[in-house]
Amino acid sequence: MPGTNNPADGAHGTGRVLPSGAVVQETGTTRRAGDSRRLSRRGLIGGIAAGAVGGLVLGGAAGGVLGDRHGRSAAAADASASAEARRLTLIYGGDVCDAPAIVALEKGFFAEHGLDVGLHKTVGDEDIKAAVGSGTYDASSGIFYSWLKPVEQGQNVKFIAGLHSGCLRLLVRNDSDVKQISDLRGRSIGVPSLSSSATMFFSLDLVDAGIDPSAEAGEVQWRVYDTSLVADALKNGEVDAIATSDPIAYRPIQEGYGWELATNMTGANAQAYCCCTALNGDLVADEPDVARELVTAWAEGSRYVAGNEDEVAHLEIDKGYVAGDVDLVATLLRSYRWEPSVTKLRDALTPGIEKFKRTGYLDPDVDTDALADRAFDTLGLDW
Repeated sequence: MPGTNNPADGAHGTGRVLPSGAVVQETGTTRRAGDSRRLSRRGLIGGIAAGAVGGLVLGGAAGGVLGDRHGRSAAAADASASAEARRLTLIYGGDVCDAPAIVALEKGFFAEHGLDVGLHKTVGDEDIKAAVGSGTYDASSGIFYSWLKPVEQGQNVKFIAGLHSGCLRLLVRNDSDVKQISDLRGRSIGVPSLSSSATMFFSLDLVDAGIDPSAEAGEVQWRVYDTSLVADALKNGEVDAIATSDPIAYRPIQEGYGWELATNMTGANAQAYCCCTALNGDLVADEPDVARELVTAWAEGSRYVAGNEDEVAHLEIDKGYVAGDVDLVATLLRSYRWEPSVTKLRDALTPGIEKFKRTGYLDPDVDTDALADRAFDTLGLDW
């Protein structure tokens, strides 16, 4: 069963078995049960170099490189003056829910884990999935549904942890005759892209309402707008509904011309995690210790938001990461749940893939367990 400890062969020790039988090892690599190949240690040197700044020490319960920023060794502290932090670049979209990465950068959590992280804001129709899969950028965040097709097609990406719940909304005008999801049959929906988190998520709601969401079926018309113009498209009556993320998604409510038909926080498809961490697969395979520190610091940023929403809203607005009003952003941050988890994301992945196959975006014959294993790694983290 997922999450249970099962003995591997003597050369590998103990690992967790995923649904298809792959064993997740403490270094973050994944192997099939019975595979006698030794674990790769290519990432160890990089992890130690990064750890000279971030306080990583050899040993501990996992027998690997641990990143406890509250209990560093004297040797690591002495080495920090001469070592350089591992440079990584995360891509983000300028949404309110990008708070975990913004906080981890601005509050120094990445630096404390031996990482020199830069944030790159995506522009236009930049293909985030391809950019992370190719290693142009090291990581991004987003709902895992929007990454499944690229992974199925071979993009080299690994999900690790869920970051938070909330942030996606499907809205219609107050004067619309659309009162429920099923009323969207034959209607138009404005989205920031055909592969956006909102497009993918609300396709599940459409399927539940008996509507085929695929463009080929023509049962709904997806219309793509620049992110900043999606709400205006609804306001001006260019589309019957919009599906996007905050703060743009909240604008029709704030300005009084729209209401929520659905969100990813409610209903049959409500998710514990809107956004998860998506890392380049080579980073996970070749430098698992660096990848582990990245995800750990990222999660610290998520946990910090809870109870500090006003401060975080100022970080996002005052430093130009997010466009909007501080009070509104703080209100939105308070409406989300900031409980990052590796294990809960793992548990949601297989049933999520199985249901997502019904949307038509995945090959209906794709092996659910194999795709889950290909797309996910715990990196030895168990929170």
